[in-house]
Formats: sequence, C-alpha cells, structure tokens
Amino acid sequence: MSDRPPGSRRGSVSSKAGSQCGSRSGSPTRSSGKPSGFQKGTGVDPARDRRPLTALELLGKRVDLPADAFKKGKDETRFAARPGYNTEGKPIKMQLNLFPVINWPDTEVYQYDISVHPNLRDSHALVKKVWNTKTVTEALAKQGGTWLCDGHKLAWSSKKIDRNETRITVDLDSLKEKAQHEDIAKKVARQSVYYLIIRQTSVIRLAYLKAYLQGKVSWDSHVLECINFFDHCLRQYPSEQWVTIKRNFYDPEFPGGHLGNDLVTNQGVYVAPRLSETINRGGTGLAINVDRCQTAFWPGGRSLDRLALEICQGQKDEWKNWDQPKLQFNLRHKEEQDRTTGKWKIVPSEAFAFLRRMTKLKFTVNHRGKEGRPRIYTIKGLVFNAEHGTDGSNSKNVTFEKKMEDGTKQMVSVFDHYLKQWGFTLQYWRLPIIETPHGHLFPMELCNTVQHQRYHFKLNPKQTSDMIKLAATRPPKRSADIQEGVKYLNWPQDPYLKAFGIKINPTMMVSDARLLTSPEVAFANGKVTPGVSGRWDLRGKKFLEPNAFPLKSWSFICCGDDSTTCSQNDLEQFAHQFSLAYRNHGGKIDRPAFCETIPFSYGDFAKICEKAYNDTGSFAKDYPQLIFFVLPTKNQLVYERIKKNMDCRFNIVSQCLQGGHVRKANPQYMSNVAMKVNSKLGGVTCKVPNPKSNSPPFWSRPTLMIGVDVSHAAPGSQQPSMAALTMSMDRNATRFAAACQTNGWRTETVMATTMHSMLPKLAKHWVSVNGTTPQHVYYLRDGVSEGQFQNIIDEEVSEMRRIFREQGGGNPKFTVIIATKRHHVRFLPKDKLSADRNGNPLPGTLVERDVTHPQHFDFYLCSHVAIQGTARPVHYQVILDEAGVKPNDLMKMIYQQCYQYCRSTTPVSLHPAVYYAHLASNRARSHESVAADNLIMAYGKPGFPYVKDNSDIYPGDVPLQSPPLLPMENSKTPAHIVRFINTTMWYV
Repeated sequence: MSDRPPGSRRGSVSSKAGSQCGSRSGSPTRSSGKPSGFQKGTGVDPARDRRPLTALELLGKRVDLPADAFKKGKDETRFAARPGYNTEGKPIKMQLNLFPVINWPDTEVYQYDISVHPNLRDSHALVKKVWNTKTVTEALAKQGGTWLCDGHKLAWSSKKIDRNETRITVDLDSLKEKAQHEDIAKKVARQSVYYLIIRQTSVIRLAYLKAYLQGKVSWDSHVLECINFFDHCLRQYPSEQWVTIKRNFYDPEFPGGHLGNDLVTNQGVYVAPRLSETINRGGTGLAINVDRCQTAFWPGGRSLDRLALEICQGQKDEWKNWDQPKLQFNLRHKEEQDRTTGKWKIVPSEAFAFLRRMTKLKFTVNHRGKEGRPRIYTIKGLVFNAEHGTDGSNSKNVTFEKKMEDGTKQMVSVFDHYLKQWGFTLQYWRLPIIETPHGHLFPMELCNTVQHQRYHFKLNPKQTSDMIKLAATRPPKRSADIQEGVKYLNWPQDPYLKAFGIKINPTMMVSDARLLTSPEVAFANGKVTPGVSGRWDLRGKKFLEPNAFPLKSWSFICCGDDSTTCSQNDLEQFAHQFSLAYRNHGGKIDRPAFCETIPFSYGDFAKICEKAYNDTGSFAKDYPQLIFFVLPTKNQLVYERIKKNMDCRFNIVSQCLQGGHVRKANPQYMSNVAMKVNSKLGGVTCKVPNPKSNSPPFWSRPTLMIGVDVSHAAPGSQQPSMAALTMSMDRNATRFAAACQTNGWRTETVMATTMHSMLPKLAKHWVSVNGTTPQHVYYLRDGVSEGQFQNIIDEEVSEMRRIFREQGGGNPKFTVIIATKRHHVRFLPKDKLSADRNGNPLPGTLVERDVTHPQHFDFYLCSHVAIQGTARPVHYQVILDEAGVKPNDLMKMIYQQCYQYCRSTTPVSLHPAVYYAHLASNRARSHESVAADNLIMAYGKPGFPYVKDNSDIYPGDVPLQSPPLLPMENSKTPAHIVRFINTTMWYV
C-alpha cells in the first residue's frame, strides 16, 4: 500500500497551450517573457532536441540486442560469462511465449543502399512511395529474386544485380490514374519525376551470425547486418497487411474496445526476434518472442468538435456533464492578474490548455470544397491570440488574407469564408480554430480524425481502469491470444520467409525451469512458512524490530473540515485504534497522539504544515517525531507540498492518509500503515533467517547492497531527471537508507557529481553502524538498456570505487546486476503442479535456458504472486562479478530477499534494493526548489490545486546544470534529528 497518490502528476507532457494567429496564419508563437531564475541556458531542449539515432540504436528499437552489441572498442571490459546453471530447487517444465527458428540457411544475402533524388528533406514517406510504385516493382522483377526494403536506406535481395547498381526513373504523375492506393495518388510537392538508385554495399553471410551465437567470433558490424536482415525479413509480410507501430502489428479489422468515452483500443501482436541459448544444445540460437498487446488509439472518423468535448468530459468530474455550449464557453480565454506586475493579462483557460494534447493529430476536412480530396493535415495547435480578448480565438475573430476573384486581397474571418465561399454556416463558431504547420486554418466541426493514430498521453483513471480490464488477462487466455496471433502471422505461408529459407516452429517453447524453495519469514514472536502460496498473515505478528525511539511527540492532522475529510471524533477514534494496532505489532508508544483539524481557510499547505508542526511540538513539549495528514482526496500536488515541507523544512517523517480510509478504520488498513510507519521510524518488519545458525543468511563477509534508479519526466518536459541511491544498513539487508539528487536532463547514467552527492554520506554511515569497511558490494541497477551497460561499469562503478578509496573504505569487490521488467517474456505454466490457482507461475520460478543469451550470465525470475493478469518475470543480467558468486547463492539471495520488503505481506516482483530506489527517485520530485506560486495554476474545490503546465514551471532555456534538490536538513533542527531522517526509510 502506498501513500503516494496516483493523481495527475507534474511530469505530464508539456507544450504551449496553442499557437498564435492574428490577422494572418503563421504568426509568431508567444513567449512568457518571465525571468527563469536559473543560470543562462544552453538553448537546447533535451526532451526534444535529440541527436539522430545510429543504425545500431534504430535496430535496438525493434530487436532485443545483446549488451556486447553496444561496446565501442575491443579494449572494453567483457561482460560476465555464465559460470554455470542453478542446481537447487525442483525441476519443472515451463512454457514460454517464444517460438524457435528451426532452420535458416547459410546462404548469402545481398544488401543494397537505396536513395531517391530529389529528396531534400530525407523523407521516408517519399522513399516508400517511390519503392512501391508499379514501375519499381516491374523493374525489380526483371532483376529476379525476392526484395525487402526498410523504407529508408536499405534493401536486400536473394539475387545479385548486374554491375552492382541500377537506376530507375519514376514519374508519379503518370501513375495517378493507375494508382490503387492514395499514397501514390497524393501529390508530392511540385516534383513528379524521381530517380531511384540501388547500389550494392555488402554481402551478408548468415553463417557469421551462427559463429557469433556459438561464441567463436565477437560482435561486429557484420553480425549487426545479419540481425538487421533477419528482423526485416520477419516484419515485411505482416507490415504489408497490418498497421505497424515499432514491434507491434495491429489488424484494422480486429474488434477493439473502448477506453472511457473518448478513446479506443486495439489488440495487437508483438513480434521480435531474440538470441537464444538453444545454440548450445543443438538449436539454431534464434527464437521469435510473440506476445499480445493493447494500445490506446484516437477514434478514427470522429469530428474534432465532438472529440474535444469527449476528452474534456472524461478529464474531470466537474466537466463530465458539459455539452457543446458549455465546452465553447469554457474554451474561451480568461483574464488573470499577474502577481508580479499587478497587470491584467489574457491567458488560456484550463480546458483550452488541456486540449493541447490534440497537437500533431492528423485529420481530413469534410465539406463540399474538399469532396474527393482526402488530403491529410496535421494539427499544429489551437489558435491563441491575446488580442482576441476573453471571447477567444474563434472563427469570427480569427482572420486571414484572402485573394479575391478580382485579384485583390482582403482580410476575411474564417466564419465569413465558409459562409460566402461555400454557403456553409458554422454551427459551433465559438470553438477555437485549428492551425496546421503550413498555416491552414480550419474550424473543428469540419475536421475528422484519421484512423489508427496512437494516443501518446497518460490515461485518466477511467481509461486506465478500462485498459486494465482489457489487458490484464490470466495465462490461459493470454496463451490462447498469443497462439491466435501466431496463426494470423501465418509463418508457413510468409512469402519472404519462404524465399530466404527461414522456418519457424509455430509451437511454444517448453523450457527446463526450476522452482526455488520458499524461505521462512521471521518476526519478533515467531516464524511463518509461506510455501508456494507466497502470502502470510500479519495478524498476531510483532515486527522484527520496533521503532528506534518511542513515540512521544506525534499527531494526526485533518486537513479541511468535517464535510470533506472526517470529523474530529473519527480522527480521534482512528488515532486510538491505530495506536492499539501498532502496539500489537510491537510498536513503542509512550504518549497518545495529538489530534487536530486545520481548515483550508487557514492558508496554503505550507501554513498548514507549519501549524501542524508547531501545535504537535507544543502539545508534547518536544520536537515532533511523526505527523499524519488526513486528506479529503488524492492530489499529487498536495502530496508533494506536504512531503517537501516535512522532509526539507522540518526534517521529520510524515504519512498521508485518505479521509475515507480513516472513517472506515479497517484493521488491515491500519496494519498496512503500521508497516510503513515502523520502517520510517527505524524499525524492521521481518527478515529471512539463516536456517542453520544466527549468522547472516546471505553472506559471510562485510557486504552491502546498493540499488540505483533514475526517473525522468514525461517527453517534452524540462523537469530534471531524478537519481536515487539506496544502501542496506544492516547485516540482513532489511533496512535501506536513501539519497536523491537531480541528474541532468534525460540522462540515464548517474553523473559523477550526482554520485558524489549521494554515496559518501551513506557509505560513511554504513561504516559507523557496522564498524568495518565493506569487502563486497552488490550493485543492482534499474532502468538501463543494454546499450548503457558499459557506461554503468565505466562511469558509475568507477566513481563508486573512487569514493570508497577516498573514504578509506579500501577496494571492495563488485557484483553488478541489471534488473529490468521491460520485456515481453512470459511464463505460461505447462501443468497445474507448476501453477497457482490463476494459472500463473509459482513464486520462485527460475528460467535460465532457451530465452537467455548463449554466453552471458542472465536469468529470469518470477518471485511474486500476480494479483491479476499474467505475471511478468524480472530479467536479471550480471554484467560484472569480481567476487565469483555461485549461481545457486546469487539466485537464492535475490529471491529470498524479495520476502523482506518492508511494506508487504507477500514477496515482491523486484529486488527490494531496486524497488526502494524507484520509490525514492519518484519521491525526490517533491524536493525540487520550486516555489508554490510557480506550481499552482488555480484551485478547484478548497484544498485541491491544479498544477501549471511545465512550460510555465520551467520557463526559458534549459540551464547548463540541473538545479540541486533541497537538502533534508535545517539549521534550526537538531543534528540528531537531521541524521535520523537521512538514514531511515523516509521514502516508503
């Protein structure tokens, strides 16, 4: 259970509320003109201004490439090789959603470079148009062989062309009457004659790929060419029939579902080739990963005025009863007083700003002047011009320069244009006008969305709930959907696979897996044995270690009033019941909690937190230790304001509660809260004991565990990335302290300055607690792709070594493990003995064969019990192991420590060190040095603020360095209190 609410968060996609348009289209966009307060920026937006991807990175988007594919030089460290396989646990059979490639020839394939001239903008669409013309198809047929094309620069053929080069002239105008699809019929600029040049660049020998899989050769450009060809050969046939989005294929005729009342979803098929360990046991070493996938799409053929209404209705409860007149009224501009200058200014309304997500949406125009001309346009934005006042930039206010029949030019409004030109009276003329990148202006009611456009934004709660219902299917249903997808792929009849001699077995792989033994879980008053159920009951259990200091100065603060949150009697009753529950679990409480209600009329949340802190201290005549905040609703901004004040201003731990839960006072809820509070106060929920002795169960020498995660803002946001480092503080790895810091913008590798900001204090505290220096460090890293593995070793691990040396910590041995859940591998149990009642794998299911790399040290582990849907195992990859840890010991440690997660009565899916780092990196966003005035746009109901757009929170250019987070310390706070919060689990 988490006290972090899932409400609308600040990391949402940032863009301007709309483009500007005055008397003519294409006017300059607005600028805020406000000083940023940061140092002068670089002028580069890391969320948008990215360098072009290399051929390797592009292929990595479609294929799960091995880590050594991204090594830049032969001198770089070789990643850890597999030392052997696990020999413990019960052998079981586990079906995987992988389909083995049973044959691929050792023949030569000819690779060609293709180019189209003229093509000044390097348009992929133009290359595809020219390649798919009848002229090119007939010319290639004369050359012989089967041809593949990536739609941009490369082509492959089973035949070699004469003189290694050919040139084909294509006249698109001559094809207009013959074209059978609108892509060719559509006019491409003013140019109609193009020249296609096909030039041979290399010969691909597929035997070289087999040599790599067998470990005989290292990864090089020729292996990359083999994989690239194989991927395109696999994708060519389905991409000709279905809608393609990265690795997913969607059949337009497949029945879809609805998300809320404004979006649709389509079930697709995920397809990607994978390298396989089967090469070591007589297989080919290649397999196809197939999975089902659900993706949200904008509804096709929907008029934009209706779509705008529907997406607004689904965004907020107070908007759900809007009709078109109310939508038009609320989309008007509004007048707001500038807090700095005191001047009034015209700004976009909240609903207008929300509709910015329609930017880049493709549409066609439907009126008499456009009949038979299905040209596709793109939305640049909704027109916003402050000169139009509070009436808004509607069709009567937005004008453009029109050339009249007599040759003169005249300023005409959009409304008058359609009335006089086409005799059409706009019904919803008060709606904002749509502007395209080329300056075209269209009213919403005449525009219809194009089919199959992916919805890229965060789903609202109703849409999320609907998506979960559609996507969260149990293994039997998921297995049937996958088999249906394979049937649709129709590999035996795929003309391209047949032409190149590639055969794929349409039956799922069955792997030799193992079921690791579940550990005992020890509490202060006894042990429990979860077994294969993966669950235990907290009733009657005392926490292994209670809070470090008895509660003497603590409180429950109700924010709001009786009608919105809870009554004073409910608050006092919950405080009493929670005290009893916490004591029953072993918690130490010396004095009852102080209870108080602070109405929203008292002030903002900074003032509420200050009053809560002062009143709690005055009541107990001591520094506050813990404050509970009871809130009426979930609001991300409120949560972050409270955490910022309590963590960084007053330096004490806090806990947010929902008023509805407080009124119910459910015993299980109070036990869940008690687990979190006990961990925040320095206690330990439980541990996995050593069955043979009282010594630590996982290691015999001084060892610490470090987990690191870096979280990023949503695309388009200029909010810095947040790095978090967690470190085990005891011999059993049950307590993890955490440190956080900004890490540039969209930078995944932890920078040296960031590492030096987080690690030294925690490492120093670890030495003081354990009385020795570490000899072995387990470093678990989350969220990095194979292309960044070498950076982890070269940069992050190197900085850690340097810090340990500088602090006199010697030179500990490192074991570096990457943990990721971003994959499509699923365990589908073959029989009931290896499955739970929902058909999911039992906790402790381990797979080391078939789906893993032929030489690297990696494995898949399902350590948890899936509540709904199909369980997703975690892929652990050991990239460095200086300590020579045995596979049995490593896998046992990772699995059993998942039972020590502090706020759960089940084992978790991801190792706690990484799980905690993920929590801490998200919590770090509340520690940003951003004033409340820069965050809050307006208030809805009392105590429920709405967050500003990111472009207003982070104005101007990106500065040279990301501003540091506020520290969790204060000169007015005693040193021992500051030290306590910085070394306890404040983030859970």
